Amino acid sequence: MRCIGVVLSLSLLSGMAFAKDFGRLGDQWPVLETDMLDFMQSQMQSRVDDGSWGREMEAFKQRVERNSQRPAPVEGLGNSERYEERFFDPSVQLSADLKDDKGRVFAHKGEVINPLSTVPFVQTLYFIDGDDPQQIAWMKAQKPETLMVKIILVKGDIPQTSERLDSRIYFDQGGALSRRFGLTTVPVRITAAPSGLRLRIESIPADDRTH
Repeated sequence: MRCIGVVLSLSLLSGMAFAKDFGRLGDQWPVLETDMLDFMQSQMQSRVDDGSWGREMEAFKQRVERNSQRPAPVEGLGNSERYEERFFDPSVQLSADLKDDKGRVFAHKGEVINPLSTVPFVQTLYFIDGDDPQQIAWMKAQKPETLMVKIILVKGDIPQTSERLDSRIYFDQGGALSRRFGLTTVPVRITAAPSGLRLRIESIPADDRTH
């Protein structure tokens, strides 16, 4: 084995010793690589110089302002055409134990918990379409029995509706609340049921002044 290794080494060395220099074949050019950061900066600077960067930033700013003032409307909601009343039970079945900050379990997996049994619902929620003049007029005519009131838009311009109703306005972003309460139409009024353990959900036509 040692002899074979020596022979292989000698053959490799001999090949290197008798290798010839055949000179330079073809043209050779230096490798030129543009630094990526420099390239990006030059591209951005050219956009700044020709004004395209400023126009894009202004368009982006306007889109952000529009979306914040008029978010995408909640899909799938119609207008309330007749008065309907139903009750909503917010109870949930726990999928895991609930623990306090010290790790002590105060509610076990599988238990059914009604949050209204510990935290009473002491406010009135209104869901309306801010683009509907009839619903704006209906909202102005409301006389809630609670001190806490929240007006929640499912469609419309937040600043304009706030000015028309002289009130703070919320928006049901993505329709999360509408889905939670199973809403299909607006206007809707949500208050505590007489038992205090459920919510009373009323669908009311905008031209109804009796409810």
